[in-house]
Amino acid sequence: MKLARREVLVGAAAMAVASKSFAATGGRFVIGVLPKTVINDVFMNNIAQFAKQEGKKLGVDIEIHSTSGHGAVEQQVSMMEDLISRKVDGIALAALDSKGLAPVVARAAKAGIPVVMIDSGVETDPKNFVTLIATDNVVAAGLAADYTASLLSYEGKVAQLEGEPGSEAAIDRRTGFHKGISKYPKMKIVSSITGHWTTSGAVDATEAILTGNPDLNLIFASSDLMAVGAAEVLKRHKREDIIVVGFDGIREGTALVKEHESAGDVSQNAKAMGEMAVQILTEIAAGKKKPSDFPKSINSGMKLLNYWNVDTYRHDILGIKA
Repeated sequence: MKLARREVLVGAAAMAVASKSFAATGGRFVIGVLPKTVINDVFMNNIAQFAKQEGKKLGVDIEIHSTSGHGAVEQQVSMMEDLISRKVDGIALAALDSKGLAPVVARAAKAGIPVVMIDSGVETDPKNFVTLIATDNVVAAGLAADYTASLLSYEGKVAQLEGEPGSEAAIDRRTGFHKGISKYPKMKIVSSITGHWTTSGAVDATEAILTGNPDLNLIFASSDLMAVGAAEVLKRHKREDIIVVGFDGIREGTALVKEHESAGDVSQNAKAMGEMAVQILTEIAAGKKKPSDFPKSINSGMKLLNYWNVDTYRHDILGIKA
């Protein structure tokens, strides 16, 4: 799924100069959707596309505002400020940094603009946002830890490729995996470093991990794009003895499972995140519901994928023919 060129341009210059208020759009609500980035991030791209499709179904104008990368916190802050100044009807935000985005989320609340967090939250007063729609990353990473231990018969050395430092999702996946592995006395995490959510970042991190830990048994990648990078390095070094487990459930990660380059993948539900965020913000904008009508967190669900169920998942959820 590709975004139009206008949608991936960064900052206010990518948007129309005139404010798209409710009146200016002929009675159509305007919702800004801020994925972390759609550039080389398939999962975020999927969320953006599902949000856009749901907006079309509901007759709502959806604006996708993408940053240039996972480290572009100030760009995302600037995009939020632009949407606040334009008084859009709602904002769906996948925060790049749980602390860095907190002040601008509070400003949106003060301006009366409802904010729904998707995938990652921020460290702010809960009254400043409607809800967080996300995978329970601690539980999901704990599931990956249990699966990892079972693959190694509960004894072995493992490493984790973490997400971008500062990201709530990255922090929670580290917490869940480390806590999960700690339940097994003969399991040891020998390295846990960032791959920055990207394939290239994972390549560098995996090389470093292998150099320091040649007797490694398994790598848990906190995103599928990082799993791709880990698999590339292992193939290059002909290390078929090292297992990879991924996280996301996107096309690239499930392909690794299908091709026996990964032993499993914890899937997330990008469709639920994108669609529910738009549905909730539209109901609030239309006055059908109040922010207080929604719980502060909504678990969008997860599923452990392996070789035996991945084809069904790819067909039913990703629309990929076997």
